Amino acid sequence: MRRLSIYVSVLTLISFLLRVHRIDTPGNLIGDEIYYVPAARNILGWNEEGVPQDRVVAHPPLGKMIIALGMLLFGDNPFGWRITSVLAGTACVPLFFLVVRRLLQGRKEFEFSSMIATFLFAFENLTFYFARVARLDVFMLVFLLAGIYFLLDERLGRKVLSTPFFAASLLSKEAALVVITPMLLYSGLRKSVQRKVTKRARRAQSLSYDWRVALLTLALTGGLAVGLWYVLEWVILVPRFSDIFERVLMMVSRLNIRNPAAVGRSEIWQWFFNYPVTKAVAVEPGSGLRPASVVVGPLLDSRVEYSYYIAVSWTIILPMIPAMVYTLFKSVRDDSARVLAVYWFGGLLGWIAVNSVFRELVYLFYILPLLPPVIIAISQYLGTKLVEEWRTKSVKWTGAAGLYLLLHLVNFVALYPVPIP
Repeated sequence: MRRLSIYVSVLTLISFLLRVHRIDTPGNLIGDEIYYVPAARNILGWNEEGVPQDRVVAHPPLGKMIIALGMLLFGDNPFGWRITSVLAGTACVPLFFLVVRRLLQGRKEFEFSSMIATFLFAFENLTFYFARVARLDVFMLVFLLAGIYFLLDERLGRKVLSTPFFAASLLSKEAALVVITPMLLYSGLRKSVQRKVTKRARRAQSLSYDWRVALLTLALTGGLAVGLWYVLEWVILVPRFSDIFERVLMMVSRLNIRNPAAVGRSEIWQWFFNYPVTKAVAVEPGSGLRPASVVVGPLLDSRVEYSYYIAVSWTIILPMIPAMVYTLFKSVRDDSARVLAVYWFGGLLGWIAVNSVFRELVYLFYILPLLPPVIIAISQYLGTKLVEEWRTKSVKWTGAAGLYLLLHLVNFVALYPVPIP
């Protein structure tokens, strides 16, 4: 365990350095920063009226307030805009490891799988992107991972500790709901303490469901979300709406807004092909390079000033479907696979339901909260194969895993957004 702790600590430090390096590049707002940085200014009262108010009603206020905190501490500049995203994105790395440990500890493949999973997560392109820009998604993710860590504890007292983190995730960005709902419903599933003689009877009696636990966690998450939202928007800030119900109705009504010209809209089936990739790119003046033709970052092409690709690492997206189908097959008898299947398939069905109602709502990057179970499933499979091979003379899976991790790192380096040094 000490070896793992050192490994995760070093990986976390490297993750921070890579995320904070030249975080002030570019010096202008990119992508949806054009909405959230002005929103943070208004939250701080940096407006003509001097009124601290959340004027971007498309999302709850917490994520925007966290961005505002960075600006309050470090100023209205690129570093101040993005530093809290860097910190949240870095915190996701050890939190993700803790989730993997909670899920797999005690299993023979735990050590290999946890090391692979944390490495994949630390160098995954989409999570890395959100850890370098002033957007809401990384705050949603960091609270979501913390909530899942506590939810996976078998002790009810620890399990309910997930609810304030889930509430904070929802208040950072409401998209967290598609994952939180199936996970809270899953929280009522229990292993039976009864033991039977025959395999058939033992299998039939192995699981039970306690609706009281699921209802308790759902109620606490909802209640805490409402209470915290009230404190943030009606106590700390100057409210624009008379009550939270009016505020939520306004937020939901905006989901129906149609904007066919918006860049990056996708259908859910396109997620599996990493499409459409959107990017924020600038090239060196006089280079003759067209931004639209840029396919790699400045580490591989010195003519590129910066390049942010809003897409999942190909080494994660390509094995995603087979990994999750295999996990679903395993979930009949395997506890960890069952958690991953509920998380991913439950979240995917949630997005399908949302997209069936709000047809122009979905973007490729909405897949972000569904990536953790994919990474764990891939890593668990590789870890199992490595354990099986460990005491043999074969190196087939060792070589395959090493090549896969190398390709993952190459994908990361090729898309790294700014020059080093």
